[in-house]
Amino acid sequence: MSSNELELGKNIKFSTKRRFGIITISRQESGNALTLKMLKDLKKCILHCQENPKIRGILLSGEGTSFTTGLDLRSFDASKTDVVKKIEDTARFITDLLYYGKPVISAINGKAMGDGVIYALASDYRLVVKEAYFQMPEIKFGIFPGTGCVVLMTKVLGISWTKKMLMFAEKISADKAVQIGLADEVVENSGELMKRAMDKAKFLFPKNQTVLNATKLCSNHLMDKPYMEAYELEKMGSAWYEYDNTEEYLSEFRKRLM
Repeated sequence: MSSNELELGKNIKFSTKRRFGIITISRQESGNALTLKMLKDLKKCILHCQENPKIRGILLSGEGTSFTTGLDLRSFDASKTDVVKKIEDTARFITDLLYYGKPVISAINGKAMGDGVIYALASDYRLVVKEAYFQMPEIKFGIFPGTGCVVLMTKVLGISWTKKMLMFAEKISADKAVQIGLADEVVENSGELMKRAMDKAKFLFPKNQTVLNATKLCSNHLMDKPYMEAYELEKMGSAWYEYDNTEEYLSEFRKRLM
């Protein structure tokens, strides 16, 4: 299936390869900054990947020298609270889809800011080109970094680095991102980036998908729970084979963890 078949706008591109949905943010003239239309198309695209049993994961990337620079503040009137709420709700829903859904690989081809950092944090493996960087500039504009950002950042990076990025807008290089857990691997260039991302997808797609998804859910959600509560949920993860319908099992497991 292509972008046209999903009826996406020109700025979100979609294809499939090795049973992974390949989603590319494409608005190079604006650093791949996201408009409300783009957020809606991105949500539609990710939902399609989550609901299509033939698709086993998502590879998210951008075109040019940016992953995404986050929300395009010039694309909407911030005084219209209904529009702002729609943007926040859509962006948060995308974060939830990535965090609770099928495996996600982010191929970060350049600078990642705002929502770009959040979607990377919600992913399961993050590859980044060596010249890329991460930054949360919201504090400069008096914007609270919502859509799950603070929750994910404290889980993945800890309190200290969360404060450095959110309160001081610290710019994080690719190498530093690997050191603090914001990225998993640095590659030389965009060509090597997509090759390595597809290598990771190739490793994942033949695996038992129920086990893979249950492992992701446990890994994301058990850390902060008391031991016995976490262990009971882990036992539910290991008992996947007792369910006749694995989709219903995963849906029930997600609800238990939410």
